[in-house]
Amino acid sequence: MVPISQQEYFGWIGNAIFFTAQLSQIVYTYKVKSAEDLSYVLFFFWFIGEVMYTTFGYIDNSPSMFYGNGMSLLLSTFQIGQKIHYKRLKDRLAVDDENLIE
Repeated sequence: MVPISQQEYFGWIGNAIFFTAQLSQIVYTYKVKSAEDLSYVLFFFWFIGEVMYTTFGYIDNSPSMFYGNGMSLLLSTFQIGQKIHYKRLKDRLAVDDENLIE
């Protein structure tokens, strides 16, 4: 069995991997100005899962679980904001294009 103190190392490494993955998606979404392919269902369950894991980290007194998932929760919130923003932007541009045609 791995001692608790060493288990935290695995948590921090896992957090770094997930953080990098989410951050790369945020940058990609910014570049393409669209999050159409990401569903609200995914974001909803991902967000709830992050809340649960952050809470678990607090209850279990695991800094890597608490802080890592807390940061991921913030990034998830940002991603949801991107999805809403770019959807509204696309809808606004579609209306503007429609008005130009008329």
